[in-house]
Amino acid sequence: MLASLPAALRGSITGLILGLNTVLIFSCMIPVALLKLVLRGAGARRVLDRLLMTLASRWVAINNAWIAAVGSIRWDVEGLAGLDPQGWYLVSSNHQSWVDILVLQRIFHTRIPFLKFFLKQELIWVPVIGLAWWARQGSNL
Repeated sequence: MLASLPAALRGSITGLILGLNTVLIFSCMIPVALLKLVLRGAGARRVLDRLLMTLASRWVAINNAWIAAVGSIRWDVEGLAGLDPQGWYLVSSNHQSWVDILVLQRIFHTRIPFLKFFLKQELIWVPVIGLAWWARQGSNL
């Protein structure tokens, strides 16, 4: 559907979808993250972590849907057959562009555990996604 639109319009629509998806999911994460900050019990934190994981997974799934709708991208990826969603993996990226994370999530979503990132402490103060990173990673402020 989006593939037939002019590139500028297609880019604008997909950027809008990404922005809206990020703001919507982030808005849902705020109360959960605040509860996680306040509640220190292991049981409560496990439940909140599962909820945060579900929200993060929804964000990736929606992003994957619009990536698929943009056009016929041919993905040439090898070695996915033996991956285990319950396994442990170290994924390394040299971050050639801002889209690296979206590509990694597109390739590995549901094939391996949800991607976690090593971040500088200062990055938790990045608007919108900083709180999401903190909440998902389980770090302390």
